[in-house]
Amino acid sequence: MFSLRTTWGTITIILADVIICYLIFWLILSSLPGSPEWLTSGGSYGHLTFSVFTLLVIFSLVPGRLYSFMEYTCPGDFIKGIIPVFLLSLGFIAMLSFFIKDLTLLNWRLFPPVGASYACLLVFRYFVFYGMVKNRERILVLGTTDQAREIINGSQGKKFIGYEIIGIVTSMRSQVGKEFHGIRVLSHIDQIGEAVRKYAADSIVVTLREQRGKLPVRELLKLKVKNIRIQEGPTFYEKIKRKIIIDEFLKPSWIIFENGFFHNSLHGTIKRTQGVIVSFISLTILSPILLLVAILIKLESPGPVFFQQERVGRNGKIFHLLKFRSMYNNAETISRPVFAQENDPRVTRVGRIIRKTRIDEVPQFINIFKGDMDMVGPRPERPFFVEQLEEMIPYYNLRHTERPGVTGWAQVNYPYGDSLEDSKEKLKYDLYYLKHFSWYLDLQIIFLTIKVVLFGKGR
Repeated sequence: MFSLRTTWGTITIILADVIICYLIFWLILSSLPGSPEWLTSGGSYGHLTFSVFTLLVIFSLVPGRLYSFMEYTCPGDFIKGIIPVFLLSLGFIAMLSFFIKDLTLLNWRLFPPVGASYACLLVFRYFVFYGMVKNRERILVLGTTDQAREIINGSQGKKFIGYEIIGIVTSMRSQVGKEFHGIRVLSHIDQIGEAVRKYAADSIVVTLREQRGKLPVRELLKLKVKNIRIQEGPTFYEKIKRKIIIDEFLKPSWIIFENGFFHNSLHGTIKRTQGVIVSFISLTILSPILLLVAILIKLESPGPVFFQQERVGRNGKIFHLLKFRSMYNNAETISRPVFAQENDPRVTRVGRIIRKTRIDEVPQFINIFKGDMDMVGPRPERPFFVEQLEEMIPYYNLRHTERPGVTGWAQVNYPYGDSLEDSKEKLKYDLYYLKHFSWYLDLQIIFLTIKVVLFGKGR
C-alpha cells in the first residue's frame, strides 16, 4: 500500500489524494457562511462540484511529477515543486468559476479549501516520499573515492531523505565484501548489472575519478535503457548537499556547459528593488533598537559607533562596508588583518551579543541603498584575504560576479569560519547559489536568516 514502485501502490496514493481533497472541499465549502444553498444542502449538484474541484487538483499534480518518488531526493525540492502546482490548480478552479455562473458565487471561498487540500497533500506526500523506506530511491555508488565518502557522509544520520545508499560497486577486487565508511562493497565493476538486479537498484552514482577505460560503458548503456538512472557524482553531490564540490572533477568546461550560472535582467531588477524596499522598512522598524545599540557601544568602550572596512564587491570593485563596531577600537593596529575567531578576545561584551543576533550587520542596509550590496549574495571579503584566497582556492573569483549580500547561502548553511578550509567550504555554497540564482532561493535564504537572528545562532 502507498508504494510508488507498483501500479497498485500508485493507485492507492491517487485514491487517497482524491478522498483527502473531496472531504476538504465538502467540509469547508458547505460550512462557510454565505455559501450557496445548493452547495450546503448535500444535493447531487453540490457533490458534482466537489468532485470536479477534486479532479482539477489531482490533474494538477501530474505535471509537477508528484507521483514520482525519484524526482524529489530532498524535502526542499519537493516543497519547491508543489508551489507551482498549487498555483496551477488554483488557476484552473478560478477559470472554471469564471465561466460557470453558479460558481461565481463562491469567489473567495475557493481559497481556503484549495489551500487546506494542498497542506494535507503536502503532509501526506512528505510521509510517502520520506517516511516510508520502501519509496526511497535505491542507489548504488560506483567507486570508492573521496567523492563517494562525501556522498555517504551526507546521507548518514538523516531520517527524512528520499534516497538510500544500498551498496558500493568497486574497481578493485580486493575491496569486495568489505565496508567503505559504513556501506558494504557489494561487487566488482564487472558484475554491476548483476548487482543492480540482485539488490533492486534504481540509480547508479558514478564517482570514479579516471573514468576513461574503467567504466563498463556497454553495461551502463543497457541499464540506462532499462530505466536505471545513471548520475555523475558531482551532480548527485550537489543535489543532496546543496553545494558544488571543488576537486579535480570541477573543470572550467563543466561551468561553461552546465545548466545554470545564468542571471536574467528581470530577476536582477526585482532583486535590486526588493533590496531597497526591505532595507528601508527594516531600518525604519529597527531604528529604536539601533539607537539603543549605538548608545551601549559608546558606553562600553571608546571609539566610533560604526566600523568601516574595505571589502571586495561586484567585479572586484572595492567599497566600504558599514557595521556596528563589535571590537575594541583599533583592534588590528598591532597585527596585520586576521580572520575573526570564535571567542575572539578583541570582541566586546556588547559586540558578542550583536554578533550572535547579527544586529552588527544591520547598517549594511545603507550599503544596499548605495548599490554596493544586495540583500542576498556571497558575503564580501577583505582585499587582503581575497588576494590570498584567489591564489589558493580555484574559482574563488567567481564570487565577485554578483553583488555581495548582507546574508547568503553559505551563511545560513555553514557555521562561522576562520580558516582557509572554512573559506573553501563556504565557496562551495556560494557557487551553488550562483548556479541556482532564483527568487525562490533568495526567499529561502531570507527566512533561514530570520531563524538565525531569532535563535541567536550567529557568531
